[in-house]
Amino acid sequence: MQRRAAGVYIAIFLVISAGAYSLVGMAKEPTVSVNNPDQTLSQQGQKFTVDGRQYNVSSLSGGSAEVAWTQQAATYSAELANNSTVEQDNTTFQVLIPNKSEPKKATLREVQNLSEGTQTVKQGNETYVVVNGSSGNKSLVPVDEYKRQQFGEPTTKTLRTGDSFQYSNNSTTVDNITAEAVMLQWKAPKTTVSSVESGSTVELGPNNKTFVAHGQGNKVLLSSDVKAYNEQEEAVSHFHERIAGLWGVSILSFIAAALIGMLAYLPFKG
Repeated sequence: MQRRAAGVYIAIFLVISAGAYSLVGMAKEPTVSVNNPDQTLSQQGQKFTVDGRQYNVSSLSGGSAEVAWTQQAATYSAELANNSTVEQDNTTFQVLIPNKSEPKKATLREVQNLSEGTQTVKQGNETYVVVNGSSGNKSLVPVDEYKRQQFGEPTTKTLRTGDSFQYSNNSTTVDNITAEAVMLQWKAPKTTVSSVESGSTVELGPNNKTFVAHGQGNKVLLSSDVKAYNEQEEAVSHFHERIAGLWGVSILSFIAAALIGMLAYLPFKG
């Protein structure tokens, strides 16, 4: 009687296992698709427009892309800190700003470097150059005086707010002068690159419009219907969860049937 009941349970669990397994085989996985995409990126160098802003497809490969747009007159800025140096016309200048709360100007003073091998000594707060006289005697000459003798008076330039200034090959304007720095500003093109990955979102256009990207072969489709795309991805995720559950039922049911069979048909002692 015990073995007969065990046989019934084994049959039930095997039926459950087989049924779950057959459902796994029959189930059709849903796919994610984009109907009527806002943009289809199909080749490198392709141009497209979002709310009046033109983009260029700078790279396209494996369901992902990079798109770039160029702002022709972007604003750049830089600071020349007090006592820092700056190159201009192949000459190094030191930035000197008066120690005032609201300075009206700054001065660029040519940096005159001593030649290699020049011997100097420091006495107190003063630095001297050791000069060898014609008779073999040595004398000490203050370093600033020595530089004037060797190079002449250093070139100086005055900067005021609104002045033009050549900086890093850019024609800049002195925007402001503070006790800490000279503020420069200029206009120049600026290129911004955005990465577009399949399944992720990207903001494009002057209004930061959100698009979801979908890789399709060698193309990338952009859709502004992010909600519909996410719903499809959730359906795919839910499908995989159900399939995993069916596999679990099938495997556990088979194991349960095997265990019942082994326990039911163990030999009796005595």
